[in-house]
Amino acid sequence: MTRSFYAIPAMLCLTVAVAAAQADKPANPPAAPAPAAQEPTTPKPSAPPAASTSAANKVTYTGCVKPGTGTDSWVLENAEAAAKPGAAPSTVGTSGTSKMTLNLDPAASVNLKPHANHKVEVTGSIAPAKPGASASPAAGATARQDFSVESVKMVSATCP
Repeated sequence: MTRSFYAIPAMLCLTVAVAAAQADKPANPPAAPAPAAQEPTTPKPSAPPAASTSAANKVTYTGCVKPGTGTDSWVLENAEAAAKPGAAPSTVGTSGTSKMTLNLDPAASVNLKPHANHKVEVTGSIAPAKPGASASPAAGATARQDFSVESVKMVSATCP
């Protein structure tokens, strides 16, 4: 009988201890934090990658617009990469600056005809020339690069 008297308080203490331990924990413990890679299966709308990369790929060249060999074809002779806005002019390596000729591919909104034989600044993106295109019919000539013109701005009414 004395054992029963000791067993009942021991059981009560054990029950209180278990109840207290469970009270500290939430009823439904949260799962481990989900890794950042786990997203809902519904894709989120985002900006098209072309928009972000096209701004980074825009370049500006200055040179002389001349008629090309084909109908409505244009080239930019003595093309030089224009300095980026906000960039400090650099004199390092300018003695050997090479000038090139670019095949111009104007956007529908760009009219190069009024700029014939003018020094202009063209902004757009550059791509390698199509196979078989060359700077001149001479053997060993390097291929010209195609330049997609998005905008044109006249610098001078004459070409140097």
